[in-house]
Amino acid sequence: MADTPSNIVFWIGVFGTALTTAINNVSGYQFLLVASGILSGILIHDVILMGIISYTRKFVNHTFTKWTSMIAGFLLIGFSLYFAFLFIGEVKHML
Repeated sequence: MADTPSNIVFWIGVFGTALTTAINNVSGYQFLLVASGILSGILIHDVILMGIISYTRKFVNHTFTKWTSMIAGFLLIGFSLYFAFLFIGEVKHML
């Protein structure tokens, strides 16, 4: 899970955003400290998440996984429709 392309792209986005914010507020060695702290946090997050997933996998059956995936899919579709609605409203406002 930690080395999937989508996870890597997600964390690069988080890392890049956090570093962009930090570079304006710190300099020199402080920047290296912030960058290493962010990378350590990402690593700790992934290790803990993988541990939770591997531990709880024994308790989760196929039906639960299927329903959870379906609910998550519907929620993602709902969020995408909401953001599309906001986007269309902003475009109309700009014109």
